[in-house]
Amino acid sequence: MKGVLTTLAGAYAALAFCTWALCQAWGIPFYYLGVLWVAVTGITLFLFAYALERKQPKAFVWVILGGGMLRMLLGVATIVLPLSLRQPEGYRAQALQFAALFFVATLFETWVAVKRANSLQ
Repeated sequence: MKGVLTTLAGAYAALAFCTWALCQAWGIPFYYLGVLWVAVTGITLFLFAYALERKQPKAFVWVILGGGMLRMLLGVATIVLPLSLRQPEGYRAQALQFAALFFVATLFETWVAVKRANSLQ
């Protein structure tokens, strides 16, 4: 478990740095709240999946799948929708930045989850 969480934390840090660097190059504001949201919910999802797996074997994959879907809906409801309604300066860039960051993070998390599920079998 420690190795997976360390891998995720490192990936989130690298993703945050790459996003920041791209935002600086393109001259758009860096949406740090989106990066923080993705990292906290991703690590929380994996911790919950590990905790549930102790009680119910093979629950890890289902928690990651169901939790990922719930997390996607919560991301739209708590990040993208309020940005669209409030419309601060640069909100389109921030919403697109969050969506792209979330997509890349989800791809990496799926790879980690599949790798973990294959090691259990």
